Amino acid sequence: MTNILEKSVYLGLGILSMTRERAEEIIDDLVERGKVSKDESAKAVRDLMDRVENEKRSLEKKINSMVEDTIKRMHLATRHDIDALNKKLDKIIKTQAGK
Repeated sequence: MTNILEKSVYLGLGILSMTRERAEEIIDDLVERGKVSKDESAKAVRDLMDRVENEKRSLEKKINSMVEDTIKRMHLATRHDIDALNKKLDKIIKTQAGK
């Protein structure tokens, strides 16, 4: 579920839509306008993609934190909780089978 939530947020913010091709288009436009030199364009694309990736990681951390906080506030069982219960049930079943 968190993966779907993350993708929805990313799409909403346009982060996932930033591809290398789109970054190159943006930088090419800046080159045409004289804002970036042709020699700097490759570095500018890398810098832009790095910035997008950093923003994506930052947003991902915030989303994960918000989801974890929400799960705790709602008192929902986590995968760890369910695994612990399954182990207890297995132990009880083995004990009952041995009687």
